[in-house]
Amino acid sequence: MIAGAFPKIKGRILFDEPLSGHTTFRVGGSCRVWTEPSSEGELLEILRYARTEKKKAFIIGKGSNILFRDKGFGGVLIHLAGAHFKKIKFSGEKVRTGAGAALARVVNMACEKGLSGIEGLVGIPGTVGGAIFMNSSYRGSISDSLEEVKVMDRKTGDMRIIKRKEFIFGYRDTGFLHDYVILEATLKLQKQKKTVLLARKKIFLETKKKEQPIGFFSAGCIFKNPKRAFPAARYIDELRLKGKKIGGAQISEKHANFIVNLKDAKGSDILRLMKLVTRRVKMRFGVKLEPEIKIV
Repeated sequence: MIAGAFPKIKGRILFDEPLSGHTTFRVGGSCRVWTEPSSEGELLEILRYARTEKKKAFIIGKGSNILFRDKGFGGVLIHLAGAHFKKIKFSGEKVRTGAGAALARVVNMACEKGLSGIEGLVGIPGTVGGAIFMNSSYRGSISDSLEEVKVMDRKTGDMRIIKRKEFIFGYRDTGFLHDYVILEATLKLQKQKKTVLLARKKIFLETKKKEQPIGFFSAGCIFKNPKRAFPAARYIDELRLKGKKIGGAQISEKHANFIVNLKDAKGSDILRLMKLVTRRVKMRFGVKLEPEIKIV
């Protein structure tokens, strides 16, 4: 890809951008092109460019739930960082929010306004779009409050509204949304006392701090919990793998389904730990663990 051939946009364009500063894992090589469109029109131009150049276009939010390899990403990364994609508007018991808005900000604003339904998502370090795409949950799921989303077709650029009833939500998945870029979402909330919501949020955060390795660079839970079986962390616990290190990466001593970057981990260190866990769990329990994070 030639820099001069890239469509001119008002948003930011960076070439050979290091990815370690854009992910919660703080690892990964460089991406060939990093883009921050300022409008839906610019987003469309970027998608068209990637398709013309036969390069993969990948949407990135706050970089959680993602592991970029050490070799980097040769395609086009699209970060909806422009103000247009971060708008948040409350109307009655509904909130319309851009896909690039920080989920934590929306949660905090809803609690301050006495609106319940998403306070259980407190502490999730992602964007609204990323949370919907991954069907994020902690004490409840974002899909519980989702009313509709506005999307752009990745191939045609057409925009449409998808209603809640059209979704088929899975575990960390929203099915057919892989064909679209999420632009905006409307959440339906319920009235509740502000004091109650703030108390709930405080309890959820305190619990999270006790259960998870807050303060370390990580990407959240590494493996999906197997269907009709025990949580992934239990198998890793049984194998006494907590604290296991490879390079600068370590299986968390607090929560076995977290891998943390102690300081200078490489993507390959994390991948090796994941392979070790997958192999050992399969050998001992006959259970195949699948990644919850996206490996790019």
